[in-house]
Amino acid sequence: MHTAPPDWFTLLQKALHANPQPSARYLQLASLDDSGAVTCRTLVCRALLDATASLVMTTDLRSTKVKGLRHQPQAEACWYLPARQQQFRLRGNVTLKGAGRNASLRDELWERMSEASRQTFTRPAPGHSLGPDSAFAHPAPTQPPECFGVLILQPFRVDYLDLAAQPHQRRLFEYRAREWHQRPLNP
Repeated sequence: MHTAPPDWFTLLQKALHANPQPSARYLQLASLDDSGAVTCRTLVCRALLDATASLVMTTDLRSTKVKGLRHQPQAEACWYLPARQQQFRLRGNVTLKGAGRNASLRDELWERMSEASRQTFTRPAPGHSLGPDSAFAHPAPTQPPECFGVLILQPFRVDYLDLAAQPHQRRLFEYRAREWHQRPLNP
């Protein structure tokens, strides 16, 4: 738990504020699958947790990424925010939460999701064979189903790149000995 937001977190909040369009919430998350192969996918950052400087995403707990993250809970997100030409590479540990765990955050995220996004959790598991049309005809549930999960990435390393600065600026933030340290790097 942090007493004040780390510098990188403040930079990220400002970059998001400068990029108000919904597509600015898309980031790429790389992790290992359960066989050890690298996988990468686009997710939506649904919230930032100030108290822990963490990123919150939602996921279908039946997905293969969840199986891999349970086996190896470390991942890296890459997030480019074009309005200020800033990139954040955030490496950290992932926590997965389903029904009954952190219910208030899970319920809040569910309430904010569109009906179309909610409906995806009524369908067959991601990555399985495409079923008949009837498998996609269920109405969106009002309450989160068991397969609706929360994915929280708590970074311990953030590589920040500012391409708008001339010359370009890069800083590495690392969480060691219970505090954040930063150092400039050549871009």
